[in-house]
Amino acid sequence: MQERLNLQIAAVFEKILGTKDVAVMIDAKHLCVSSRGIKDDSSTTITSYYGGKFQTEATKQAFLKCIQ
Repeated sequence: MQERLNLQIAAVFEKILGTKDVAVMIDAKHLCVSSRGIKDDSSTTITSYYGGKFQTEATKQAFLKCIQ
């Protein structure tokens, strides 16, 4: 579901901004991990989408540097 949400957000940004040059990153805590199974309260799952110019390594690294 998180992966699908990531793609949906990217599609909306692409449509509104009128460009394929969009990057989206989601860092989420999943209740199924914290309440069942391994019961780890500190772990998160990161999903990302890189479109257009963000698919080039230099632009991707510039984006990642800005969000850290």
